[in-house]
Amino acid sequence: MPCIRHAIVSCAGLGSRLGLNSAKCLVTVDGRPIIDYLLPLLANIEDVRLVVGFQEQEVMEHVSRMRSDIVFVRNSCFSSTSNSYSVNLGSHDIREPFIIVDGDMIIDPASFRLFLRATERGESLVGITPAKTDEAVFVTLDDDGYVQQFQRDSRTPFEWCGVAYLNGIQIARDAKFVFDELSKYLPLRSHELQCLEIDTPADLRMAQREVHKYDFSFA
Repeated sequence: MPCIRHAIVSCAGLGSRLGLNSAKCLVTVDGRPIIDYLLPLLANIEDVRLVVGFQEQEVMEHVSRMRSDIVFVRNSCFSSTSNSYSVNLGSHDIREPFIIVDGDMIIDPASFRLFLRATERGESLVGITPAKTDEAVFVTLDDDGYVQQFQRDSRTPFEWCGVAYLNGIQIARDAKFVFDELSKYLPLRSHELQCLEIDTPADLRMAQREVHKYDFSFA
């Protein structure tokens, strides 16, 4: 397994599309907050930084009970910035490869282990997943599995899933979205993940149905 020392988890957003007035990472799926599914996947990464904003106190208290060495990074502009701003805050002093993960995701543990193994080649890696909605950021792939384009206006079989391994790539603070910044470095190698991203009530209903298909016993 590759030695990845740093991970940035973005948990600052309002989650306004979900409409629950709760930090999305604390929304429960099958009786467990989303962050409870995510953090065990990062157990072997020594420097995990959680970017907080909306309801930051509740998030920090909950996460601290799970893992005492988490580094919290405050995004005080969470209501007017996107996840690119959070990633920049969390990674500004990192000079080694690092992983980024959106904090509103549930990832199949076996799938994530394969993603980590795929980073052994050392080149940056973009996580993709089979397209599930019409509102996703879709990716166009070449025959070798490299991302050629991110797009919203034309559906493709796969979508960008908010997970990436970045080597030599820094996300600018003023970038509109992370995928906009990644577009500057295309083509980038992709790796398919089985995951559920919870942005909308429909996503949450899907997650409640689908989460049972994932095996968390070894997470």
